[in-house]
Amino acid sequence: MNADVRLTPEAIKGKAFKKVRRGYRVGEVDQFLGRVARDVARLHERLAGRSVVSLDEEPLITPPQIQEKTFNGAWYGYAMYEVDDFLDMLVVSVERLHQALAEAEQWHSARRAPLQPPLGALRQLPSPEPAAPRRPLSAHDIASKTFTRAPRGYSVEEVDQFLGRVAVELARVIGDPFGGHPRLTSRDIASRRFTLLPRGYAMHEVDDFLAQVAAQFAERENGWSNAELS
Repeated sequence: MNADVRLTPEAIKGKAFKKVRRGYRVGEVDQFLGRVARDVARLHERLAGRSVVSLDEEPLITPPQIQEKTFNGAWYGYAMYEVDDFLDMLVVSVERLHQALAEAEQWHSARRAPLQPPLGALRQLPSPEPAAPRRPLSAHDIASKTFTRAPRGYSVEEVDQFLGRVAVELARVIGDPFGGHPRLTSRDIASRRFTLLPRGYAMHEVDDFLAQVAAQFAERENGWSNAELS
């Protein structure tokens, strides 16, 4: 099922699951999906500018609340894996609705840019200040790095363990920059792969961070930057 389009309030509320000998309690699942369906309808109403209910009076359900929802077990309940898979799709769908709502509200509340001045006036403006160089990552930055959890992402344990190794290597190199060949190279970091698991770290966040770390290691390997040693 496409989590973007087809998870309408009606589809959520009317979702059917296979019943098994040991599963989730039916009433609890149905009641929770009813709440999600109601709030998805409210999200659509707010996006269309038709909502009259204040969020302070009745907050909307959030993706983490769906992701962390648990149900009691029961005989002849809903199949757990079917419910869990459907909740994962709901997390993605509701997260995108919240993001679209935040962008719409930001656009409506933003001050409109004034008309551009004549080209001659623009030429007389001072040149913008160059952006300050980004501070190199420290071993503590790497070891303490956290990422958003996603319905399907990289193994949390594997990523944390690997970042721990990277942090130790960076601390060793900073402490003894001429102490022999590195035990981890920029290529090792850039090419690292992780197991995909339910509710792991967001893949794009991990990939972007490792690219930043690999670039810093590459600079050190090529002798381009001594910023950490100053």
